[in-house]
Amino acid sequence: MYITVDWIKDFVDLPEGLSDRELSERITLGVCEVEGCERTGAMLGKVTVAVVKAVIPHPDADKLRLATVDLGSGNEATVICGAPNCREGIKVPYAALGTSFPGGFTLKPKKIRGIVSEGMLCSEQELGLSENHEGLMELAGNAPVGETLAAALGDAVVDDLVLDIDNKSLTHRPDLWGHYGMAREFAAVFEKPFKDKFDAAWVKGLKAKIDKSGAKPPVTIHVDKDSANRGFLGLSVDGINIGESPEWMQRRLTVAGMRPINSIVDISNYVMLETGIPNHIFDRSTIGGGKIVVRRAGDEQTFVTLDEQERKLISSDTLVCDAGNPSAIAGIMGGLKSSVADDTNGIMIEVANWTDAEIRRTSTRLGLRTDASQRYEKSLDSQQLEKTVLRIFELVLELNPEAAAVGGIQSDNMPEPLELAIETSPARIAKVLGEDVGEKRLIGILEALGFTVEAIPGADAGTDGKGKTHLIHVPTWRSTKDVECEADIVEEIGRIIGFDNITPVSPAHDIEALRLSQAKTMMRKAQDYMVLRGRALEVMTYPLVGEVLLEKASWPVHNEGLVLANALTPEHDRMRPSLVPSLLEVTANNRKEHDIFRIFEVGRSYTDLGGDEYSQDLHQIGVVFQETKVNPFSELADTMEGLLSYLGLPARMVPADPSKGNSLIPAAWAGSHPHEMVDIQVMGRSRGVILSLHPQVGHAFKIKGRTALAVLDLTEVMTIPVKNKTAFIPLDRFPGSDFDITVVTPAEIYAAEVLAVVRGMKIKEIRSVGILDVFDLGADGKALTLHIEFRDPDKTLDALFIKEAEDEVITVLDKAGYPLRS
Repeated sequence: MYITVDWIKDFVDLPEGLSDRELSERITLGVCEVEGCERTGAMLGKVTVAVVKAVIPHPDADKLRLATVDLGSGNEATVICGAPNCREGIKVPYAALGTSFPGGFTLKPKKIRGIVSEGMLCSEQELGLSENHEGLMELAGNAPVGETLAAALGDAVVDDLVLDIDNKSLTHRPDLWGHYGMAREFAAVFEKPFKDKFDAAWVKGLKAKIDKSGAKPPVTIHVDKDSANRGFLGLSVDGINIGESPEWMQRRLTVAGMRPINSIVDISNYVMLETGIPNHIFDRSTIGGGKIVVRRAGDEQTFVTLDEQERKLISSDTLVCDAGNPSAIAGIMGGLKSSVADDTNGIMIEVANWTDAEIRRTSTRLGLRTDASQRYEKSLDSQQLEKTVLRIFELVLELNPEAAAVGGIQSDNMPEPLELAIETSPARIAKVLGEDVGEKRLIGILEALGFTVEAIPGADAGTDGKGKTHLIHVPTWRSTKDVECEADIVEEIGRIIGFDNITPVSPAHDIEALRLSQAKTMMRKAQDYMVLRGRALEVMTYPLVGEVLLEKASWPVHNEGLVLANALTPEHDRMRPSLVPSLLEVTANNRKEHDIFRIFEVGRSYTDLGGDEYSQDLHQIGVVFQETKVNPFSELADTMEGLLSYLGLPARMVPADPSKGNSLIPAAWAGSHPHEMVDIQVMGRSRGVILSLHPQVGHAFKIKGRTALAVLDLTEVMTIPVKNKTAFIPLDRFPGSDFDITVVTPAEIYAAEVLAVVRGMKIKEIRSVGILDVFDLGADGKALTLHIEFRDPDKTLDALFIKEAEDEVITVLDKAGYPLRS
């Protein structure tokens, strides 16, 4: 957005001697970001007036011509020009060799198709006067040849500073999308009085000029309550003569980036740029039935806008219509048939406000973002509509002295002013800012910005400065989406005094080491163990999954109550009921590149509770071990057992029945192996599961080889302080003896049952028992290789004892139905 400082000076007298850079920096630090600035008359003193004496075609270029120009004082130059309006007799701006243009471009002697051009004839765009670059700038016939363009134009061109404002820095400030609101900020930043031309006396004077004779208005207004409207005003005016707008208005519009069209359209655009409130002026003869109706479209239809493009509308779009047909897309653009024509003599001024979110959605869907929609998207203040109507009427009277309002200002759906008051105190503001502003200056700043400050009777800030002593009344133009709480008031003070002027002070509190919570500590320990001891790589998957993935994993729970209302994609439309489907998808992707790997995830799954409780987050650890031929089930069980021990959680593993399911695995899940499934019980409750993946689900994901997975739920135990039972045990002074034995068991028997037999023996010298290997014997069951350690802390075991102990182990296992493998 472009802001012209000359326009700002209508409302505030800026300090003398302020450089362009200083002004830009002050506005950037105190109001919004100024991306760049440029003087409109910067080039006028560098170029001179020349008259074209002769024009001939370029001998080697069809679209170029050689112009001989008279520079005055008997000097001439030959210039190569491609402008379509270059012709004999016109006076144009001439830039000599060596002239520097904005952007660092300097004219140098250069051959163009073999001929040297001795300078350049300029367009308005090249001189920074407008965006017109379609041809040369043609000067008046009495322009003195040889004089600078600044001298020739005189007062017709104002030396103005134009600020290029970053629109993104104004998204939260709907009041700054016009020069009027921006001028108030200039006044506050530079501590100058704000000259409010649109005060109560001005409003009263203009209202007196509007017809109050009781004449029936030629156009009536009706607004449907379910539309996107937030206030609608209309004023009919007769006695209009369409012509060119005055030079000063055209210049300001051009500098602000808008193209002058005619007097009425220019007034509409001028007032929008001044007040920040968009408007639309109808040719009243095009309003069928003398009625304006604001309503929803009701059905899908097409509509031709002012840019002559056909737009497809949907039923929820809000339209401004006459008695029969749509006249404008509310808040975006008017219709082609409602535009002002050269023979228009009666107009209807429409100034309205619209719901920001609806305008944004409609504008985005139509691919039509206009100056009007850009402002409505910011949530404008409906209380500024009357001021805008009156300003348009004032300018219409200025350009059409015979014009007269008919029927008074018509209104519908106008909201009551939003009253917002915030309690604070100078002491509280100073404490947050770290700078004592002082009550007088604080009140002065807020009043300069349009706030009203009221002392609270009997209020005391107290010795700690936390008491609230003042009531800040927020102006309506700042309460639509900007200022909401005390922190916003603090920001207002800070930006005006300058955050760069606040003395930096080190924090006045002790810096203490951050202690992780019990839950976070346990999760960190689990991650460390799985990486360092489990030799697994951590993966992270999205907590959002799709129904396709759940069906692919044959997962029966779909969390239909946790489906997103506005999901970005169907693949991520609901909160996942388990880590398992996500881990299977990651396993399938990794299996394409690796034959053997181990992965784990520390994440959350979500239980659909329904009703008011809605959902429960479950903090879980999921682990997958993948092998090509060897069954990784036992290794995974050993790893999970070690993890639980490392976390200090009392746990045991017991055989599980796949048909009955588990707290983490649904009953009869197709992915559960019929024989290899273990329930992990922590603190007496089932909180985990270890199983081998059934080939049926493995094939669905195209996972080749043997897959084992485990899920451990730590939701309820992660916050319970776990006593550190680590105790120092001295190194053994005496040697022990290792005994490996392979026994045959039925296929359905769990290794844990075999281990339990050995652990139940009353031989105190058995230090540990574990599984070394599992081998599938097909129809004969499976072979388990056990590793048993015998050790006595007080003496060396003799050979006789070791032999007897080994024999006893073999005998006990044989009696339990687990004979030695022959």
